Amino acid sequence: MRQQRKVGLRRLLEIAGRKRAYVFASMVLSVAATIAQIAPFVASYLLIAELARHVSDLSGVDTGYVWNLAFFSLGAIGVYGVLTYASLMLSHVAAFNILHEIRVAMADKLARLPMGYFTSRSSGAIKKVLAEDVERVELFVAHHIPDLTSAVVFPLLTGAYLLMMDWRLAVAAFVPVPLALALQARMFRSPDAGGTIQDYYTAMERMNGSIVEYVRGMPVVKVFSQTVDEFQRLKDDIYRYRDLAKKVTSHYSVLFPGYQVLISSSLLAILPVSVYLLTRTSSYESFVSVVFLFLILAGGMYFPLFKLMWMGGLVNQISEGVRRIDEILFIPETPEPLKPEVPDDASIEFRKVSFSYGEAPVLSDVSFRAEPGTVTALVGRSGAGKSTIAHLLPRFWDVDEGEILMGGVDIRKMRTEALMDHVSFVFQDGFLFFDTIEENIRMGNGAASMEDVIHAARAAQCHEFIERLSSGYMTLVGEGGTYLSGGERQRVALARAILKDSPVVVLDEATAYADPENEGKMLAAFSELIRSKTVLVIAHRLSTVTDADQILVVDRGAIVERGTHEALLAGGGRYRRMWEAHNRSAEWTLDIGEGVQA
Repeated sequence: MRQQRKVGLRRLLEIAGRKRAYVFASMVLSVAATIAQIAPFVASYLLIAELARHVSDLSGVDTGYVWNLAFFSLGAIGVYGVLTYASLMLSHVAAFNILHEIRVAMADKLARLPMGYFTSRSSGAIKKVLAEDVERVELFVAHHIPDLTSAVVFPLLTGAYLLMMDWRLAVAAFVPVPLALALQARMFRSPDAGGTIQDYYTAMERMNGSIVEYVRGMPVVKVFSQTVDEFQRLKDDIYRYRDLAKKVTSHYSVLFPGYQVLISSSLLAILPVSVYLLTRTSSYESFVSVVFLFLILAGGMYFPLFKLMWMGGLVNQISEGVRRIDEILFIPETPEPLKPEVPDDASIEFRKVSFSYGEAPVLSDVSFRAEPGTVTALVGRSGAGKSTIAHLLPRFWDVDEGEILMGGVDIRKMRTEALMDHVSFVFQDGFLFFDTIEENIRMGNGAASMEDVIHAARAAQCHEFIERLSSGYMTLVGEGGTYLSGGERQRVALARAILKDSPVVVLDEATAYADPENEGKMLAAFSELIRSKTVLVIAHRLSTVTDADQILVVDRGAIVERGTHEALLAGGGRYRRMWEAHNRSAEWTLDIGEGVQA
């Protein structure tokens, strides 16, 4: 039977258990620190008791005893500081190790998820989980566990000690505590509270995603003089978050002040009971010191109890963040074969492939074969399904029907790592990481030498412009390659693919950002990349694929024509009309007309 996953505090404790030795040692030191924290209160009581015994003649006070109590208090404070420091150090070591493990596990998991996961979620939502929600785990392990230990031990120890001193005053001091704890439980167990917290986090994720999209689209926002009020989705998400924040605040607006009043009201009960007992005691002097002990020690329980309430609220928030972390860690991955197979060659074959994004059909009964050492071009209008065909090859998604073969092997029977080794992808938007140009190229082959990197850059026609940069190959490029032009980014991405040297190459509109001069350079680079490879090319510029071994015309998710450039022109069908439109667009000029003055 499938074991149910732990949630809430149990799940947090399970995560903390990854470094249980550090966490346990931190808790033990926290208990010892709490004992040291109580010691000065006891010393103060003993001092008052000594003075009370000699109130009529202070010359009888044992000064040596008083000095010993003073040194004992100072020593206890010092020990408390050292033990607290050691406890927090151990808990932080555990926390940062756990954070490292979680982030590595999540990064590894994200790399194994199907692309459909990312298309259905905003980058802002994923960023929030990786950054903020994971960071909150550190707060629980590094601070909450030792603080929670102290917050529980302090009232228990002080309560036991006060009961020993005088049970009547102890009962008076503790009367408000059960009421406060009941109010705290009401805050965290309200039927509305859990749903509100989940809605609150969902609204925060949506707002983060909209903000990221708004910032990334800032050039368009500025060009069209848009404001946040006109960016409707961001505006709606901000207002949604505001409304939920107000709802959460209103939920605690009465209960929280009530809790604070109750846990800080122990003195109100102690004082009248103390006065009543003082009028009825025969040992007035000794009872005064007991009253003093209750006033300073019972009042000190306010802070640990308040800390418990504060941590309870944060644990709810952290638990919700952990639930979202687990949504990633436990989501089904791209399935791997139990007995992986190895392809015989680099041939590609689609057999009656159908695919849909959710309920929207995209491809229907697509079949074709690409032999090793040949170029197959996919052409057609935007949205026809060309890129989807290319993205199915490396299993960014799995097909709904049919199969895709590589070297006679269904790609679902190949290990994902082996499949990725067989395929190089040059996307329309060549993404570059915020790193040096060398490292961006070296992603194609981490074991490559610097000479190999330079050779790949020369083959991709980007060595010359790299050499002109301030630090050459060690030049840092901006996030997404923003300090390079579109054509330069594509050529660096092309160098990465050349360095990888895989037997199958997919070019997804790889000359989209190239000007005529750079396009010529990139076409020359392609001739280096595709040599002896099985190549799948997606192109809108038909002039770049006239020499392809076969051209597939895709329309509405189906292949409607296939053949060489000459055969398709002779057929007089859709491809010929596309070719004629392409030639007319190449001859198109803007007639500014007469009367336009500079």
